[in-house]
Amino acid sequence: MTSREKACTELGDAIPLSSAYLDGFFRPFVARGGVLALVRAVLADDERLAWCAANGYRHHNDFTKVVLGVSPAGRKLVWHEWRQRRPWVDGDYHNHRWDFVSYVAGGELELTDFEEHPDGPLEVSRYRYESPGGQTEYSLRRVGPARLREVRRAKFAAGEFYYQPHATVHNAASRSRGTSTLIVQGEVATTSTDVYLAGAEEERLDRAAPRFSPAELRPALDRLRASMEVLSGGTSPARW
Repeated sequence: MTSREKACTELGDAIPLSSAYLDGFFRPFVARGGVLALVRAVLADDERLAWCAANGYRHHNDFTKVVLGVSPAGRKLVWHEWRQRRPWVDGDYHNHRWDFVSYVAGGELELTDFEEHPDGPLEVSRYRYESPGGQTEYSLRRVGPARLREVRRAKFAAGEFYYQPHATVHNAASRSRGTSTLIVQGEVATTSTDVYLAGAEEERLDRAAPRFSPAELRPALDRLRASMEVLSGGTSPARW
């Protein structure tokens, strides 16, 4: 069996990825210990650990991003381990290529949604971004100026869930130490992502996507396993 075959994970492909997916699959999956069992299996299998390390990197927006499993339809279960930082510092505003649902496995996350508006108070440049795939770097290409305004803000504590459509522009920031989230990415809905940056005028921005070795990833996944064991006694309802 190949590493990719070992990474194949049931992620409720028959249920459309929406707010209904939370009750239809994701919450029961977490509550039954599906994520915890998966993380333990990765830690016990050097080939699976190496596959996860090859499919993870340190994101520019201050979190570790690791793919833990992929469903037959191409949905991905992805872990984010966040550093603590003040919002809007070295951050950006962006949407995604796919709808996603998120479970806060530790700490607290603040999520803020925005929309383009001609009278928005945030003056930004809009860039176009494509996934780095297996590369160790990627580029943002400037599209033009834009203005954004905030439309919603909420904090999500450990044990809470939310759903986010792919087109919604947002910014996320850790609000406590040990913030960790697990997301299910839906099928790709568009080929590129919009990234909005304040104070940027360059036509092209190059960014790194540094990868991990299995030895570097193992202690991080041990932290995820420990936080999931703490939360295994119950979960909280979705708020979005």
